[in-house]
Amino acid sequence: MRRGLPALLGLLVLQFACRAQVQAPGADVLLITVDTLRPDYIHAYGFPLEITPSMDALAARGVLFENAIAAATLTAPAHASIMTSRYVREHSVGSRNGDTRLEGLPTLAEHFAEAGYETAAFISNVVLRRRMGLDRGFETYDDELPAQEQNRDRYFERFAEATARRALAWLGGRSPGKPIFLWLHLQDPHGPYTPPPGWSGKVDRVPLKLQSDLVVLSENFGRAGIPFYQALGEMRDPALYAARYAEEIQYADHWAGQVISAVEKRSGERGSVILLTADHGESLGENGWFFQHGQSTSPELARVPFIVAAPGLVPGRIAGPVSHVDIAPTLLALAGLPGLPGASGRPLRAQLRGEEVPEDRLIFCDTDGESAAYGSGAWTRIAGSDLSDRADGPGRPTQSETARLGAGGEWRPAELDSRAFRGLVDYLERRVPRVLAGPMAPEHIEELRALGYEAPLESDIEGREPSTDPGS
Repeated sequence: MRRGLPALLGLLVLQFACRAQVQAPGADVLLITVDTLRPDYIHAYGFPLEITPSMDALAARGVLFENAIAAATLTAPAHASIMTSRYVREHSVGSRNGDTRLEGLPTLAEHFAEAGYETAAFISNVVLRRRMGLDRGFETYDDELPAQEQNRDRYFERFAEATARRALAWLGGRSPGKPIFLWLHLQDPHGPYTPPPGWSGKVDRVPLKLQSDLVVLSENFGRAGIPFYQALGEMRDPALYAARYAEEIQYADHWAGQVISAVEKRSGERGSVILLTADHGESLGENGWFFQHGQSTSPELARVPFIVAAPGLVPGRIAGPVSHVDIAPTLLALAGLPGLPGASGRPLRAQLRGEEVPEDRLIFCDTDGESAAYGSGAWTRIAGSDLSDRADGPGRPTQSETARLGAGGEWRPAELDSRAFRGLVDYLERRVPRVLAGPMAPEHIEELRALGYEAPLESDIEGREPSTDPGS
């Protein structure tokens, strides 16, 4: 017993030291956002097929958050929240997706640039082009989108290999003595699910609850069918669509891994801070919705992966809820930098040190016309046509409901959570005015429609007279 005591004490001291030193000043910082990536399609989160070796390896040496909630179920507002640590009703992008602009708030990239970091972003989605305002603070903001979408004749995206190779080239030209902040956005899991040659056919079928074939809808949005822009030839079996979705994830994982490896090699002993997440999930048959997102704040759309690796972290899994708005404070804290002023999120240092943290917080998620609060194993949503983030006020909910997570993993209707409902009503009052991104060229409007997004605001369309209703 006495001979074992020093060894035990030494182990405890080592564990305490590792947990206490969750900070890496001067480390390189890599943020990866993968578009439309459900966490349950990552092997580390429980997907049965090992299609995500890069993400799995990151999780194995880092910390995986099991219950991360997106700030929005659309790309533009979700990324605005990631970069500002503000919820959707607290920034000028609002819940719109491509026709509003981020202004008036400090960004994560600006903070890193002010601290002497070299900053760069490589994005792959039309709604993230620099006109949206996310380029602030990035010395390099590469938003060239050369690839043609299968079902439309407009150029609107960039495949993972092309985006990653641009990022790798940028990394190769950086001075090794200066830290970097790199944001890599990969579009590929977003529909249509068209993995490139060499990646298609790797996954056979991914069974869904609905076994019968689907019809193709006449529009890009709707229930009980395949959205028009998602249609892949004569294929109608939803299980095959899910397989193509999995292959797109596999392809994105490979190129994310290439960039992760390059950053870690460059960082050497200085170390690197890496955080991987998604902007939102994807509907794969839940409530009759197939292969689309943005229609609600429901769990299959709101849940996202959230994996952090950094020097000094003790690998593990954390069940407590976290949000997109926690990303910026956490990355800055891990880099030893002060946080963003007025942030709604919190640095996750305590969780990353393995400490128990109360789980009584409410985490908000938005889409146009609907807001939700996640907390204590419940999802509470309020909705109504006048809940859009319009200039004439926050609106009043016409629908409200609560669902709780059952033992079998199913969300079941429950009595309305009064605390969450009150929190949501208060949250609606935080709305700030949207800022239009300026005139949009007709070809960019078609690019948004090709992605399945709604048309831009009338006042934001080039060649039209501005509407008197800013929410039209």
